Amino acid sequence: MSSPSPHTAVVFAYHDVGVRCLKVLLARGVTVPLVVTHEDDPSENIWFESVASLCKERGIPHIAPPDAKSAELLERVASLRLGWIFSFYYRHLLPPGLLRQARHGAFNMHGSLLPKYRGRVPVNWAVLRGEAETGATLHEMVARPDAGFIVAQVSVPILPDDTAHAVFAKVATAAEKALWDVLPEMLAGNTPRRPNDVGKGSYFGGRKPDDGRVDWSRPAREVYNLYRAVAPPYPGAFVELRGRRFVIARARLPPGRQEPGLSPGLHVVAGGEIVAVCGDGGVVVVQQLLESGREVAPDALREVLDDEERDGAAAAAAARPKRILILGVNGFIGHHLARRILETTDWHVRGLDLGSHRIASLAEQHGGGSGCRFVFRQGNMASNGRWIEDQVAACDVVVPLAAIATPRTYIEDPLSVFELDFEAHLAIVRWATQHGTRLVFPSTSEVYGLCRDAELSPSSSELAYGPVCKTRWIYACSKQLMDRVVWAHGTQRGLDFTLFRPFNWVGPGLDSLALRPAGGSRVTTQFLGNLLRGEDLTLSDGGRQRRAFTAVGDGVDALVRILADDAGVTRGRIYNIGSPDNDCSVRELAERMLEAARGTPELAGRCAGVKMVEVPSGELYGNGYQDVLRRVPCITDTCRDLGWKPTMSLDDCVRAMVDAVVPFADVAAQGGELVW
Repeated sequence: MSSPSPHTAVVFAYHDVGVRCLKVLLARGVTVPLVVTHEDDPSENIWFESVASLCKERGIPHIAPPDAKSAELLERVASLRLGWIFSFYYRHLLPPGLLRQARHGAFNMHGSLLPKYRGRVPVNWAVLRGEAETGATLHEMVARPDAGFIVAQVSVPILPDDTAHAVFAKVATAAEKALWDVLPEMLAGNTPRRPNDVGKGSYFGGRKPDDGRVDWSRPAREVYNLYRAVAPPYPGAFVELRGRRFVIARARLPPGRQEPGLSPGLHVVAGGEIVAVCGDGGVVVVQQLLESGREVAPDALREVLDDEERDGAAAAAAARPKRILILGVNGFIGHHLARRILETTDWHVRGLDLGSHRIASLAEQHGGGSGCRFVFRQGNMASNGRWIEDQVAACDVVVPLAAIATPRTYIEDPLSVFELDFEAHLAIVRWATQHGTRLVFPSTSEVYGLCRDAELSPSSSELAYGPVCKTRWIYACSKQLMDRVVWAHGTQRGLDFTLFRPFNWVGPGLDSLALRPAGGSRVTTQFLGNLLRGEDLTLSDGGRQRRAFTAVGDGVDALVRILADDAGVTRGRIYNIGSPDNDCSVRELAERMLEAARGTPELAGRCAGVKMVEVPSGELYGNGYQDVLRRVPCITDTCRDLGWKPTMSLDDCVRAMVDAVVPFADVAAQGGELVW
């Protein structure tokens, strides 16, 4: 039997990239005995070149089977004794049995810079998420999508006003160049291969026309990116008014423009200009608006908007407020989040916790009666499983904040940390998946472990920990494993989730001010309790550790923006929520807190003799302790996607914390119980 020719290839191809890359193979002398393509979908706008037409022109046999996994296709490809298989924008994943027929390799051209944007419609996703660069990658095909070795890669810029259509044209050229440049090496038997680290990338699913629905509450840049990502010839960013769909065909984003007094949404302003006011006050100018393919005049739109405004007033009264389930609602983040929701939105909150001292006023103000917006149940998660599942099924979003997060407990009782922070939350994830409830899950900055990156990134930083004997890492490991379980439920079972990683949030209600063993509370609260009692401040290992301390108000602001996202921008994303500008050492924090306390009349006398005392961490926390010297977040994605940025400086945080404990000064002086 003859050996397969390395210059023979079966090509699976469609779209512009398929046409151009097939031409490259032919120009380089590759014999193509068969092309597998698709029948054009009558319901799709066919704006791209035809692979089938090219095959007819060149006399190349071509077929369009409905299923790439059919036995007939496998048999036909196997009979050709080919050297290569190439896939150029073919829309089906090729099965392993088919890939094995290529004796010298099977390769796919993907429209992104892998490992970024694996999966479907990568160009549209890159534009939607505001990327400044993308490209084309030729990679080896394996069973897992877009996960094989990288063979060639060419990048292209995404300019601020480029639409996905314009970017796709660049990517098609990049694909052509990537294949043209590397093909001689491949045909000579020297195919280059470099690792494709999918752990540093991302996977995205397909997009449907309905995904172009505009949410005017989002920032202007985000709305503009949606327009760019799906602008014609794609289905387009659209808004529905009175049952009619209006598509934004052309738009621009004027820097800094605002329209004071106008609510988010479409408006016709002076001069007949159509503008869209967005959630951050920014404006997108709509240069062309279409309905059923025909341009809509400003006066015609004004009539629709007037009718919509009249209808909207009646509809708003009947709209159901969002329902949020918070587990750990009496905890530090939980009670701040519940308060923010109940005081600034019309949403309803249902909560569970062991105690209620922080939320008693919320229950009194918002619970009970016909206008009840806050339902609280006291108890633990283990004995309230049925109630929790019922609430998960009934609510729109679940935020499971119950956790053990104090370093001393990691050392003294690691199993309790694992049982609550991991085991107890598995059921929550499964129930959210089963009932189609959105999950906003608290990860932690601790998952980054001993990573030495200057700024810690959810998409690229390594998650590395110390040896097993250092039991302080059980919290980070439990949380990281939960992150991976949540992610897997999202990718495999369709869970709508967002992970957020708080970086050293501080403020009232964090742990206990009461006299506890050193290390029993987190450092800011430990220091505050010390200052109230006039005690020395204990610095673990000299206080060299650096952290980015973040006001809980800033953190909750970001969290509420995630909860408010109905457009799916935050779906399947991981966000660091912290204040990189507040990076300082624990020693510096202690100095600032001591200075602030000495400048506060109610605390000055008892703090006059307070000093800082250095203690080895092993003595403070136990032999299983290990620390990381610096932990600062990268918040680029957070700021971009949420239209958010932290506002409180470190000095503001310190001042707010010291002011918050002043009411406890007399209680502390009398040796009373300190509960905040």
